[in-house]
Amino acid sequence: MPVRDAIEREMVLSSPRSEVWAALTTSDGLAGWWADRIDVDARAGGTMRFHFGDEHGTSDAEIDLFEPEDRFAYFWQPFADLDEAKDYPDLRTRVEFVLTDHADGTLLRLIETGFAALPNAIAARSLEDNEGGWTAELGHLERYLRTGVAVVHR
Repeated sequence: MPVRDAIEREMVLSSPRSEVWAALTTSDGLAGWWADRIDVDARAGGTMRFHFGDEHGTSDAEIDLFEPEDRFAYFWQPFADLDEAKDYPDLRTRVEFVLTDHADGTLLRLIETGFAALPNAIAARSLEDNEGGWTAELGHLERYLRTGVAVVHR
């Protein structure tokens, strides 16, 4: 049975686009809700390195699209900590965030694609992990933007 290719989420955040953008594209913002530390070269063609701690290690990303306060996308290998992934160093998924104005703040749309191109052993697990992961992490993002208090990931 073929693996579904995409994860999509939409949520309305009460914060203005500039604050949501900063939370998605800056080292301090991303560390506030997503990982222990994230190094970001914020530009199209730039790189990111996610530091997830001992359990999940690090993951690298290449920024594909950087349109301030509108769209931000990168390619990464979210399954890099799986033993099976070592045989497929060039396979990646693409994460895109799209921001639009909303009467209550900012509409955030997340799309992660590329799961169908992964080997079945990696695709099914990665899709399942990321489905739950995005639900949790977007909840962390909402809380971080609402309170200004960083989420502890340990």
